[in-house]
Amino acid sequence: MKFFFKNIDFSLQSWNFPRVVRLGLGLFFFIPGIQEVDYFAMLLGGVLLYQAIANTGCGFTRNSSSCSVDLPKTDKKVKF
Repeated sequence: MKFFFKNIDFSLQSWNFPRVVRLGLGLFFFIPGIQEVDYFAMLLGGVLLYQAIANTGCGFTRNSSSCSVDLPKTDKKVKF
């Protein structure tokens, strides 16, 4: 467990709007998932909570490189 949360900054200055939204949605799905024993809701809420706590995610941050796709470099010109 220490491996996942080793480099986490828990200061409130690092919490931005998308991170708070992920936390809210994670709690919104996880808590009722536990109450109703809904495994899909618990899984979805758990993923969102992990993303909020670890400040990871895809596409919400400007400097998010976890989802970047390198385009192939070609010198070919397309002819029609």
